[in-house]
Amino acid sequence: MRRAAIAVFLTFSVTLAVVVGNRMSTEAMAVVVGVICGVVAAIPMSLLILAASTRRERHSLDRQSHGYPASHTSAYPPVVVIQGGTPAGFPSQPPYVGSAIESTPRQFRIVGED
Repeated sequence: MRRAAIAVFLTFSVTLAVVVGNRMSTEAMAVVVGVICGVVAAIPMSLLILAASTRRERHSLDRQSHGYPASHTSAYPPVVVIQGGTPAGFPSQPPYVGSAIESTPRQFRIVGED
């Protein structure tokens, strides 16, 4: 009974695809083929992402079950940023602060006026 239902469904699907394919224009058929190829191309990447995420979850669960705290399961080392003072030999302010460049007003030319 199950095999018969699958055979009827497949026959119906193939017949429908042939009938619709014969009535479609070339451009519409190209769009349908492109969509189908895009979906088929996305399946392996989706499976890889799924496998990687389940592996990461399984790894973190294994670490927690062996007594490691949950906060230390990160794969990245801690980042420490230390901001120092002005290096020796360099001025404390950039040379352009308060220079003649800032005190001179800008000149604008409007195109189309006399």
